[in-house]
Amino acid sequence: MNTLAPRMQRASGESRVAFAVRDGETRLTDLYQRDPCRILFPDPEPGEPPQAVLVTTSGGIAGGDVLKMAVEVGPSAHAVVATQAAEKIYRAALSSEPCTIAVDLAVGEGAILDWLPQETIVFEGSRLKRRTVAEVAAGGSLLACEMVVLGRAASGERFTGGLLLDAWSVRRGGKLLWTDTLRVEGETPLGAGFGTANALATVIGVWDAPQPRFETARGLLEAADKVRAGVTLVNGVMVARLLGEATEVRAATIAFLTGFRGQRLPRVWHI
Repeated sequence: MNTLAPRMQRASGESRVAFAVRDGETRLTDLYQRDPCRILFPDPEPGEPPQAVLVTTSGGIAGGDVLKMAVEVGPSAHAVVATQAAEKIYRAALSSEPCTIAVDLAVGEGAILDWLPQETIVFEGSRLKRRTVAEVAAGGSLLACEMVVLGRAASGERFTGGLLLDAWSVRRGGKLLWTDTLRVEGETPLGAGFGTANALATVIGVWDAPQPRFETARGLLEAADKVRAGVTLVNGVMVARLLGEATEVRAATIAFLTGFRGQRLPRVWHI
């Protein structure tokens, strides 16, 4: 008699999208997608660059799932990439492997990428390892945002057990400029500055001349209320943080990015 527990089915999804300048306009030049990863291409507003919207068709990510996403914007091209909705990380058995997400962003010389995914909701008992690596060529510009929500507060849930390992690296011309890792294992780290907060948004910016952008960001964040916020420059990389209750952090992040970019976020953020 076979007494082994049945092996659970796990997702292994991948998406890759690339843009380049063709005939004087930014155009899609490469597309690959494997379930549960999909990419949609909504019509941008007049005068705005092409948009790509990443979708996880499974409706969420479970323990042991592996997702890989890559975005490339060629020299002098400009693209905006977002996600269709908040990403949900489901509760996982202690014996299961964490789900893993790998994101690779490549920005060519003179290119512009706005990487604007919506928040990742980490359910109680979930286990997530995510790593985002951005390679920005000289003259290229990157504006990137990541928001993490610990637990489903609207359902009375707190994040008291599980794993979140969220790592970022930014390279410029092959040189490492900034790296950062957030690790939460078990109870939300009150002593690490979270207090009663259950959400953290990080906005990262890379430009040839970051100081004016830094001053703009500081002015916008000084006007933010209901959240704790700040911004700094590290090796020419702008890093802004917004910390607080999830709905208030989302609202403050939308207001900050809208003011900073001088235009509305992609429509999927407002649905």
